[in-house]
Amino acid sequence: MDANERLIRAVQHATRKLAGSGPFDSLLRDVLSICVEAVGAAGGTIYTHDPATRTLRFQHVLPEDVGDRLPFRILPDDFGVVGRVFHNRQAETTQAQHDEPHQVIAKATGVVVDNMVTVPLMVPDEEPIGVVQLINKASGNFTENDVAVLEIVSNVSALAFMNHALSEQSARALQLLGMGRVAHDIKNMAAAQKSMVDYVELPLAILNGELGDLNPDPETRRLANEANEMLGRLRRSLELTMDYTKLMSDLSSGIPLRPELRFEPMADTIATSVSYYEPQCRQNGVALVYQIQTEAPPACHDRLYMFRICQNLVSNAIKAVLEKAGPEGKPGSITVRYRALEGQPHIVEVEDTGPGMSREIIERVLAGRAGSMWEKAKGSGWGTKIVLNLVEAQRGSLEIDSEVGVGTTFRVLLPAGDCPSDASSPVT
Repeated sequence: MDANERLIRAVQHATRKLAGSGPFDSLLRDVLSICVEAVGAAGGTIYTHDPATRTLRFQHVLPEDVGDRLPFRILPDDFGVVGRVFHNRQAETTQAQHDEPHQVIAKATGVVVDNMVTVPLMVPDEEPIGVVQLINKASGNFTENDVAVLEIVSNVSALAFMNHALSEQSARALQLLGMGRVAHDIKNMAAAQKSMVDYVELPLAILNGELGDLNPDPETRRLANEANEMLGRLRRSLELTMDYTKLMSDLSSGIPLRPELRFEPMADTIATSVSYYEPQCRQNGVALVYQIQTEAPPACHDRLYMFRICQNLVSNAIKAVLEKAGPEGKPGSITVRYRALEGQPHIVEVEDTGPGMSREIIERVLAGRAGSMWEKAKGSGWGTKIVLNLVEAQRGSLEIDSEVGVGTTFRVLLPAGDCPSDASSPVT
C-alpha cells in the first residue's frame, strides 16, 4: 500500500470511527488506536491539555497493560518532547532517548523506546487540545509520510472533540433551562406552603397560651411542644427550600453567585445539613458516622452554600454505597468529617465505601463534566457541578481521593481567617 492510499484509508477510518457522539473517554481511546494502526506503531500514549493548571494529563496508553506502570501521569505542558510539540504545534520524529526521564519510564514499564513520533491534537489555527505520542514503528523509523497521516488524523480527531464539547454544552444548556423553570415552580409552591405555616402559627400561639392557663397534664404539654417544634422545623425547611431554589434559578440564568460570607462557627451547619439524610440511611441500612470538631475555630462561609454542599455530597455518597451493595450485599457506611486548627484550612470530608472512581472519572468530576455514574440511581450529574460552583464561590477548593473497589472521599477546603473585604462581590 503506497503512502497516498494509506493516508486515504486512515482518514476514512478516523472519520467513520469518530463521527458518532459517544463518551469523551471513548473518543480518546479510539483516536489513539487509530493512530497506532495507521502508522504501524507498537504503542503510544494520548494526553489532553488542562489550561487551568497548564499541564498535559495522561488519558490512555497502548498496550493497555502498561498504564498501571507509567511513572508520570501529569506533566507540565512545557515538559520534554510532548511539551515542545504542544507549544510549537509541530510534529516531531525522534530516535532513541537516553535522558533520565526516558530511562525512568523504560525501567518502570519495561518498554525500550527505539523511535517515536509526537503530534499535536489540533485543528489548524486553533489551540491544541492535547498530544499523541507513538513509539517503535514495526519496520524502520517513522517517516514524513507517517507524520502526514497522523496530522490528518489529528485534525479529524480535534474536530470530533470540538463537536463533542459543543454537543455537551448544548445538552447542559437545555438542562439548565429546565432546572431554572423547575426551581421557579418549586419556589412558588414553597412560598404558598410557608404562607399556610404563617397562618397556622397564630391560632397555635393562642392555643399554647390557653393551655398554659389550664395547667394541662404532661402528655398534653408534650404533644403541644412537639407540634410547636414540628411547625418550626417545617418553617425552616420551607425557608431553606425557597433560598435554594432561588440559588438554582440564579445558577441556571448565569447570574453571578453572591455568597453571604460570615465569619462564624460552621460545625452546626454541617451536622444539621447531614442529619436530614439520617432517615434515608437507616431505611437502607447505611451507617452514617459523624466525626465533627464542634470546637473548631470560626470559618468564613455562606451557611446556605455549605448546607447544600454537604447535602449534595452525602446524597451522592448514599447512591455510591447502594450501588456497590448489590441485591444481597451489605450497604456499607458514610463518614462525615469536619476539622480545623487555628490558622489552617477548614476541611470537610464525606467518605463512602462505594465502588470508587477511576482517575479519568475524577478528572471529569473536577472539570465539571461528570454525568451520573450509578446504574441504580440515575441522575444528571449536576450535584457535583453545583458543589464545585458553591465551593469556588467561597474561595475554596475541592479534592477527591478514590480507589476502585474501596470507596471515595470528597474533600472541601475553605481558607482560614476572616472574610475578605470584597466578600460581597459577585463570583462568576
